[in-house]
Amino acid sequence: MATLAFHQQPPRQTPTPPPQAPSLSLDTSDLKNGAIPNKHLPYCPPGPAPYTQNAPATPPASPPTPQPEVRTSWVLHPPDAHPKVSASPPVFVIQPSTLIAAIRQSASQELPEPRYVFPWLHGLHPENQIQLAFFTARKRTLRNVPRCFRGVTIIKAGGNLTRSKITGALAPEEILSDVSHGDAFLEVDPREGFSVRNFQIQATKMAMVSDIIVYRDNDVSEKDLHKIAKRLSRAQDTWRVKNSSGEQELPKFHVFILSCPFQRFENENPELVAIDSKGQSRGELLDFCTYREGRGKQVLTI
Repeated sequence: MATLAFHQQPPRQTPTPPPQAPSLSLDTSDLKNGAIPNKHLPYCPPGPAPYTQNAPATPPASPPTPQPEVRTSWVLHPPDAHPKVSASPPVFVIQPSTLIAAIRQSASQELPEPRYVFPWLHGLHPENQIQLAFFTARKRTLRNVPRCFRGVTIIKAGGNLTRSKITGALAPEEILSDVSHGDAFLEVDPREGFSVRNFQIQATKMAMVSDIIVYRDNDVSEKDLHKIAKRLSRAQDTWRVKNSSGEQELPKFHVFILSCPFQRFENENPELVAIDSKGQSRGELLDFCTYREGRGKQVLTI
């Protein structure tokens, strides 16, 4: 008789599951376990985003700060204290002492804030779209002529600056257009191209917002002196009418003639002479236009 033997299978063991990593949470309220919140995620409060029906998409632009007005008390302004040698166009005459006082007053006045004179000094020609887009794309008021500055520009009639030059003097052709174009200031704003310097136009630009003093040496006649002074006065009136508007009333500038020729001024005020009547450099006072500005351009270009 056959015997059947049954072998009981041992119970199967359930494999132990691998340990689970702790779940990540953005809840930063419980920091007991040392969890560090993700600093790169912006914090948003619970609930719907606040919404204001009339709120603008962007805040309104701040109103432009008005320019401070140019000082009214000036050696050369108002000009009524000085004799008038021409009524139309107006030209006045001053003594050497008044010229010296005007130079010192101009040199001691506070410089205007850059935002009031730039980018106007860089040159903003209305047809130069590149220059305009860079400087005045968002603020049209930056095109305005500065009204917070009153300078002094010295012009030597005849234009020969190799001798008999008062410090800082310019030739008439540096600021006046050719006679064939009428009595007007040069159009120096670059018509094309792009530049944020344009040092070469700034003396002419500053002459437009300055009182102008004209002098001569013995090589220039009194008649030619008066002729160039009248051209400058008419150029001032033309420029003022062209650039004034209902929103911007420009100050009025004037033209003056030095009562004595250069040789007398040279003997009495040698400290203000850059080049004497013999063509020799005095060297007592650096001429900004011929030395300092040229040196500055050289350094910036290196």
